[in-house]
Amino acid sequence: MAPLKTRTGSKANNTVKDSPNTTHRQRKRVDINTQNNAAQSAKHTEAENAPQIPGSVVGKLVAFSLLLLVIPILAYFLSLKFVFAGSTTPSAITAAVTANIVLAGYVYVAWVEDTDEGSENLQKRKLE
Repeated sequence: MAPLKTRTGSKANNTVKDSPNTTHRQRKRVDINTQNNAAQSAKHTEAENAPQIPGSVVGKLVAFSLLLLVIPILAYFLSLKFVFAGSTTPSAITAAVTANIVLAGYVYVAWVEDTDEGSENLQKRKLE
């Protein structure tokens, strides 16, 4: 009779003995459970190391995304109807300019926010 080999997964109840009565399916189940536990552990570690994004940043991004969608379209149709009396080229230029203004506004807000964080970190370092 062959000696018994013990295989253990990451959990104590996943012990399977390699004997003539052990099926391939049982050994495979232990291997899969071990792989799943390792994958879950890796995902948990990645989640802990991921940078935390403040809600205010996400809110500003969503707000400017909606503005970037709505403002140029409104500018196009309003200028087409009321300003340029049906001329599409100047209306399209107006829409492009307003899109760039919204984009520049987002960059400015992000710049100011980043500068504020930098000055706060500098003040904390000075206090230490």
